[in-house]
Amino acid sequence: MLVESARRAGAAVFPPSAVLILPLLFSRLWGKPKAVSLFGYSRGAVSAVRLSRFLAKEKILVSLLYLIDPILLWGTLLPLPSAVEKTFCCFQRNGARLRLLVGHFGKGVRCQEGRKAKQLLEEEEAVCFPDGRPIQHEDMVKYALEHARFRLGEALGLDPGTGAARR
Repeated sequence: MLVESARRAGAAVFPPSAVLILPLLFSRLWGKPKAVSLFGYSRGAVSAVRLSRFLAKEKILVSLLYLIDPILLWGTLLPLPSAVEKTFCCFQRNGARLRLLVGHFGKGVRCQEGRKAKQLLEEEEAVCFPDGRPIQHEDMVKYALEHARFRLGEALGLDPGTGAARR
């Protein structure tokens, strides 16, 4: 769902492991854009934060960092770089249905702001769907698309009626 929505908005989509080569792409192949928006789910959210740190060093503004249920291997807070204009972090603490994500590995984490005064951090803890079902890690993309306070489609610039990119 996340990849399909991002592609409809005309975004480039990369797997979390691409964080190792994306700095090369940004600096050599694409040139330097003035600003970018980054989105990530689970470990991909952590990769988006890492990429935003690289972009800050390259003097590229990250205007929006949209994080869906970031999962850390260690720690309970995801430190954010200071060179991000706005961050939206939507997470859950109910865990995951997938047996590989046991303990804290299935629970999303909160974000920790950088030291920049103009940075805006909004967080939302997802607990239950409107029908009362608990939200778990595997549900978070659906939650971000349909129920979050700042919906992913809105962040991507998609028209809510058609799902097409707004012009």
